[in-house]
Amino acid sequence: MRLSLIQLTVGSDFNDNFEKSKDLIQDALSYNPELILFPECFLYLSNSKKYSIDQNHESIIYFQNFAKKNNVNILLGSLPISDNKSVYNRSLVVDSNGSIISKYDKIHMFDVILRNNEIYKESDTFKSGNKLETFDINGWKFGHSICYDLRFPKLYRYLAKLGSKAIVIPSAFTYTTGKAHWHTLVRARAIENGVFILAPNQWGVNNDRRSTFGHSLVVDPWGEIIAEAENKEIIMNCEIDLDKVEEYQKSIPVLNHDIDFKYNLEKFETTTK
Repeated sequence: MRLSLIQLTVGSDFNDNFEKSKDLIQDALSYNPELILFPECFLYLSNSKKYSIDQNHESIIYFQNFAKKNNVNILLGSLPISDNKSVYNRSLVVDSNGSIISKYDKIHMFDVILRNNEIYKESDTFKSGNKLETFDINGWKFGHSICYDLRFPKLYRYLAKLGSKAIVIPSAFTYTTGKAHWHTLVRARAIENGVFILAPNQWGVNNDRRSTFGHSLVVDPWGEIIAEAENKEIIMNCEIDLDKVEEYQKSIPVLNHDIDFKYNLEKFETTTK
């Protein structure tokens, strides 16, 4: 499958981000991808201002029309979607017919205080989702996740057990946490589940001085990095062979060997100190 991952710098001017995204997705067509992937919060990212749109917003309709016109599938990494009086950090998948075939509301909120006194409280803006989601493209099953979800391996194990051959992680990983953990975590999620990981990330310092790490990644089930973006706004193109997932999972059958300790406590002796 041919992929185009879009890495860009996103700030608090929605229209500016939208115009930039339109230019980049148009340029991505030159690779003839089957799936184009945007990062998390790719139309709006601010530390101080809140903003939301409805799911029938003109920007989403634009990408639906684009997908249909150009016969391409698009992961709208995430958008601040207002739904039933709450706002969600929501991924949408638009298929090549222009239909929204999947939505996923980010489950884990990025509420952290880093050692350098960077403070983030995503739950002040978004309501947490509560449901795992998958989607199909050209007969292949993909799993949904967003950014901070990356630190919660059980989510990825369940998505793999549901049959996902690849899991997407659209992200706006901070420079601080990305420099320390991004490569290790992305590769680990691929290795421990025997799946491809597709992780478009934001890059650069935006107009609110928020710094994101970049280094968008595509990692194969063995943990090898197939493609990694340079430190700039870029369209990263690559091709993956999803048939290889079965081969890797047969070689090291972690999904078959996996034990859910929570529901099998009687089988295991546990001790506390």
